[in-house]
Amino acid sequence: MAQKVGISPVLTFILILLGVMFAYCAKLEYGGGEIPDAAVSSFIDKDARLQIHFIDVGQGDCSLIMYDDRAMLIDCGEFEEAETVISYLRAQGVKKLDYVVATHPHSDHMGAMSEIISGFDVEKVIAPKVSEELTPTSKVYKNFLMALKKKGMKLTAAKPETRYSLGEANEEGEVPPEFEILAPLKNYDDLNNYSVVLRLTYGSTSYLFTGDAEKTAQNDILEAGENVDSDVLKVGHHGSSTSTGEKFLEAVSPDICIIQCGEGNKYGHPHAETVDEIEEYGAKWYSNDRNGNIVLYSDGEKILVRTENE
Repeated sequence: MAQKVGISPVLTFILILLGVMFAYCAKLEYGGGEIPDAAVSSFIDKDARLQIHFIDVGQGDCSLIMYDDRAMLIDCGEFEEAETVISYLRAQGVKKLDYVVATHPHSDHMGAMSEIISGFDVEKVIAPKVSEELTPTSKVYKNFLMALKKKGMKLTAAKPETRYSLGEANEEGEVPPEFEILAPLKNYDDLNNYSVVLRLTYGSTSYLFTGDAEKTAQNDILEAGENVDSDVLKVGHHGSSTSTGEKFLEAVSPDICIIQCGEGNKYGHPHAETVDEIEEYGAKWYSNDRNGNIVLYSDGEKILVRTENE
């Protein structure tokens, strides 16, 4: 009769622990799956120095990037969302914005910008330099320029290949997040294509923000040979079928896609064609209309996704 070979309780515990650690790391890296609350809290509190908040501002874009005591805001939604954004920033402890990026002068991206600039200390405001014919004459845009003037600030034009940093390397040689402006590259007849496209990197992780850039501008970025490969893609133009073509999606090769759009919006965003492309590619996608506020946490190696509507 064959003798049964047992596993000691200590060895069993070690094997279980290793299994949990492996699953934890894999799920964090790809942003999916259920993670124990204790593991989530530990990762957020001790490891994840970078936070990216995709704030639910209805049918509009608004992203808050935080690293230690540095903060950066990309777009801010319509004017009516000003209090939503200001309250959110204050709840996160934001007192100063090192960078504010207005991707392009459409109200669903910079409608609340005058209120943001007036309500916070702002170090630098970056925006595209659009053609004279397309420069807005709207009240929203005039208020934006007036807010800058009152603070004695000037716009910084978004120039491709320009790099910015969210801090300085520490004594241990840890490099803070950096972002590079990739677009706009040309003059266009559509304001959407003037969108500031930027790629943020932190450790081995990367994040691409595309504003409302349409396929035309995205193809120009690819033809220019810009590096768009990223773990996370903020999908262009609220998930419209006029943006995020198959070639661009393949070049970015994201694991996670974020769509910023409002529930029941009149444009039908996100469009089924875009969602189908993302799902066929195999990326996990989240949207404000389904998930509410979406927050990414990263330690420079792994990315954890948390949503308001789990």
